Amino acid sequence: MAKPWSKIVSSQLTLFFNASVFLTRFPAPKKVRFSAKLLELSAVYFPLVGLIVGLFGAASYAVFLMVFPPAIALLLMMALCVYVTGAFHEDGWADTCDALGGGYTPDAIKKIMKDSRLGTYGIVGIVGILAIKYSALFTLASSAVEMLLIFIFAQGYSRWLALTVMWQLPYVQDSPGSKSKPLASAISGVILCRSGIPLLFLSVAFFTVVSFDSFWFALIALAFGYAGREYMMRKLKRAIGGFTGDGLGAVQQLSEVLFYLGCVAVLPS
Repeated sequence: MAKPWSKIVSSQLTLFFNASVFLTRFPAPKKVRFSAKLLELSAVYFPLVGLIVGLFGAASYAVFLMVFPPAIALLLMMALCVYVTGAFHEDGWADTCDALGGGYTPDAIKKIMKDSRLGTYGIVGIVGILAIKYSALFTLASSAVEMLLIFIFAQGYSRWLALTVMWQLPYVQDSPGSKSKPLASAISGVILCRSGIPLLFLSVAFFTVVSFDSFWFALIALAFGYAGREYMMRKLKRAIGGFTGDGLGAVQQLSEVLFYLGCVAVLPS
């Protein structure tokens, strides 16, 4: 017998809130259940949570623009988005920079990733990627609507690209206290496809509103983001044989910023 629609909706909302609480500081209703198994299944909603973070950032930018010039409004928007995500992905990027820069064996690399302290490679990496991200978005900010649509799309697209790494590589971090341990099981192709549905709907607005000279130019921008995913995935595979939670954060950050750079490269100046 098929489940009643109310139970289907309730179960999907539970998965959504598990994903949201894992990836952000957004609150969830008190009655929502949380577990390692639910978190594993909630990966299907990671890109949607990313899009919501992007919408939150876009709304905050519009509010900040009422008081501040674009340069400051953009900086405040980025700071607020880092806060609502708990610097989750930025921390993963910094830890991965430290690990890949200072580790020379798979065990040493994984040990550095688990270390809460931040080293030189991590500091340089996080400062560098935030500076590039800000510069790219500011360059695109001459058209606020286009910049915000690119920003929103990037939040979902980069998280979906991180899921493709989970689909392709094994989880290799053996720390029992790892927040990403429940995601150790490889996600299925069905979940990967379902997770991309919100991006398909948004892509209609993305390709329609953003003034690329041609459809192929838009694909080039998307390819820039994919190149970040491909580079980081190959780097992780060669260094440790799979992915870790920090590695997924690095995939998300690099693919996001390269997508912005792709848009800067192909959009009319």
